[in-house]
Amino acid sequence: MFKKFLPLGAVAAVALMSAGAAKADVLAIQNNASFGNGPIVTVDMTTNTIVNSFIPDQAKIGSANGRAVAVLGNFVYYTELSGGFGPSTGIFVAPFNNGAGGADIKSFVNPVPGTGIVDLAESGGLLYAMTGYPNGPEVVQATDGNGGNVGGTITLHFIGGGTLSSSDGFTVLGNGNWLINTGDAENDYNQFDPTTGNEIAGTNVVAKQADGSAYGECTGVDTDGTHLFFDCNFNTIVETDLAGNFISATGTGTSGGEDDSIIGAPPQAPPSGSVPEPASLAILGAGLVGFALVRRRRVS
Repeated sequence: MFKKFLPLGAVAAVALMSAGAAKADVLAIQNNASFGNGPIVTVDMTTNTIVNSFIPDQAKIGSANGRAVAVLGNFVYYTELSGGFGPSTGIFVAPFNNGAGGADIKSFVNPVPGTGIVDLAESGGLLYAMTGYPNGPEVVQATDGNGGNVGGTITLHFIGGGTLSSSDGFTVLGNGNWLINTGDAENDYNQFDPTTGNEIAGTNVVAKQADGSAYGECTGVDTDGTHLFFDCNFNTIVETDLAGNFISATGTGTSGGEDDSIIGAPPQAPPSGSVPEPASLAILGAGLVGFALVRRRRVS
């Protein structure tokens, strides 16, 4: 669709009133398709405000087209389509810095060379890349978050048997299934079996506006396990329940939003040294939970 690839415009941030109880301390990060200057924008879903934005290194190169984004700890993993619609050269890592970003710290090669990576998702210590855009077949490849593939590619199939070719929204749900839209900028999301890649019947969900009508186009999605966060109309992060019912929405001040990633309370600046793998982040989180439980027992 033409408007999906418009250059970044001077679009004012739009704050929409909540129609339900939003998750506290949630930040949503959006990557943008702007052919050479697409920023990564961070918005606060609690206050409906833009927190920060920065243009990552790879977006400054020629006609690079920003696509996937995932924030893990204090780091932003992101991808670009080279030459506008060409394959992704790799997955790049920049510091998060509460949304202010910084120069790339490292990168690793495209896990499926020659394809366009349009979405990234993290679950169970693994970083998943959905790739194959724009001509397909689209596949999902699990990685260790540091350049090594885990298992083989899983090809995505419609219920009728055909393969997906241009989906651009993907997240891993709490039940382990993948939630993916069925076409470029489609608002029609369905669950897919992570072992076979087959679409699961009866799992349709569409992001709804406050009046109950559907958003026209939703190019990205993420979840915290209880809510969904869609990147809709290329300029708004929309929070819904798991059935797609509206909770809140926050404008991003952009006109080319492609993907989103949600995190909790703003983290501190990244430490110096190497980038932690997603698996290491998961172990750290588990340790913190255990420490809290032990401390609670001692206090009681």
